[in-house]
Amino acid sequence: MILTDVTIIGGGASGLAAAIAIKQLDANLSVCIIEKNNRVGKKILATGNGRCNLGNINFKQMNRYHGSCTKYMPQVFNHSSDTIDFFRKLGLCCRCDNSGRIYPNSNQSSSVLDALRLTIEQLGVKVYCNTIVNEFSRTDIGFLIQTNTFDVQSRAVIVACGGKASPKTGSNGDFIFFLKKMGHSLTNMKPALVPFLTKQELIRSLKGIRVHVSVSALDEKKMVIAKEVGEMQFTDRTISGICVMNLSANTEPTIKWISCNFLPEYTHEQTINLLWELYALRAQWRLDDWLTGLFPKKLAMFLIRTSEISLPFDSFVYQLTPPALERVSAMLQNCCFPVISRGSWQEAQVTMGGVSADEIENTLQSRILKGLFFSGEILDLHGDCGGYNLEWAWHSGQYAAKNAVIYVQKEKGEWHD
Repeated sequence: MILTDVTIIGGGASGLAAAIAIKQLDANLSVCIIEKNNRVGKKILATGNGRCNLGNINFKQMNRYHGSCTKYMPQVFNHSSDTIDFFRKLGLCCRCDNSGRIYPNSNQSSSVLDALRLTIEQLGVKVYCNTIVNEFSRTDIGFLIQTNTFDVQSRAVIVACGGKASPKTGSNGDFIFFLKKMGHSLTNMKPALVPFLTKQELIRSLKGIRVHVSVSALDEKKMVIAKEVGEMQFTDRTISGICVMNLSANTEPTIKWISCNFLPEYTHEQTINLLWELYALRAQWRLDDWLTGLFPKKLAMFLIRTSEISLPFDSFVYQLTPPALERVSAMLQNCCFPVISRGSWQEAQVTMGGVSADEIENTLQSRILKGLFFSGEILDLHGDCGGYNLEWAWHSGQYAAKNAVIYVQKEKGEWHD
């Protein structure tokens, strides 16, 4: 039997931040991390395409977050260290790009994990990898955690196990069973920050194309639900890119269409004028070369054909009629792709849903079980792409740690206000 003051379930971003914060606040408290993978921080290594977009200096923008726990964000953010400061104290230097995204100076996610891992080792946090929770229960003095190799008796527990997104990194939601067993009813969990599956025959020819667009999520009545601007990319069956994945943060009402404006900087009148200008300059050109330089050729041909232009592509541009040119103009600014489905858990970057704000206090402690705290993705809060989810992980981990320390100190009679 292992006896400890605080046990952290999950050695991901939020759990690692929590462990460090506890020891920084009270070095005398014993802390252990239970991680089912063979190493901690596996998901961190995959973020930012291996560069680790570990945060965003604009992290306090409320409209970048979604879920019931957003009501606790001001409290969490105002009582935890900013990401750059947090990592600087671990010896990791960071830089920001023009969009406010924070990266390690090394441009390698392994640097972020090493800073966390080595600091935890230095602080004396016990880490148990390849350890699976088999049973979780309340006792007179805290919690009993029974695993595949040993049992842990802990005064307090921080659940930082993540959600269901990207199960290949270990996030498959298996600890949710124990939370429900102990009285928590998690909100409906769905994959978020995912691509959208559309008709394969519609976009097969566009595979690999990346283009700057304004995209809108539309409901079944084609009313706008949400809007983003950025680079969209096509696969042979999906439309993706940061701007598209941010749209997937919205689920109510159900997204039925993705509308793309391929000339977001142009008004309707400016688009018409541009096409007439190209018409005049390139009247003797072949139709498939008409929009050369404006879009990749395959995309240009797709937009022309989708505009119900029946002329063969070896026709001359001057053969276009004014109504045909009007249809192309309309298509450039409102090209709709039907949504067959959202991406799967395997493709998701983050989980939508989780432990509801109704079931936790503003300290991130359970209203059902005192001494049980939550941080990170297991909570009903997720952010847009761009470092916002890791911001929540670092901040909520620190904040849960702070309140867990206060709780344990009070239990031990060591708390001094």
